[in-house]
Amino acid sequence: MSVYVNNQFRIKRNAAQQEAMQRLVAAKIFDGYKDILMISAVIAYNIGAFNPIEKPASDGVLMQFFSSKDYDIIDMIAYAHKKEQSVITSDEKYEIFSSYANAGFPILLEKLELNGVEEISIDEARKAQIRYYRLLLSDGFSVSIGSEELLK
Repeated sequence: MSVYVNNQFRIKRNAAQQEAMQRLVAAKIFDGYKDILMISAVIAYNIGAFNPIEKPASDGVLMQFFSSKDYDIIDMIAYAHKKEQSVITSDEKYEIFSSYANAGFPILLEKLELNGVEEISIDEARKAQIRYYRLLLSDGFSVSIGSEELLK
């Protein structure tokens, strides 16, 4: 259970990725930005991809849209990255999470086979949803700190 949540904080999104995220939500592949950010951050953490956001989108995603399980994952990623327990009681954890999500989003698009797609048809959306579910169910999709496995 997360011990510190700043409900006024907004998780940043990369301005360059904003349109692609909007297309994924409009095509109903994801319910909202927070879902895209969560999966993108986990993907990036798993492969060690970290990319701070240089130009954020004008609006971030308020923490109130994230669940308590999401908070726990944000805390775990921040702790695993920083290796200092104090990070989970600071706003720095949101910056760390945003950087992983920023790095993971292009990888997510690639895994969904939607890289460079300007318009997502109904058929493409269905195929992307199947790819997304396969990604979630695939072996090796886990987050670990040292020898402890956190997500599988």
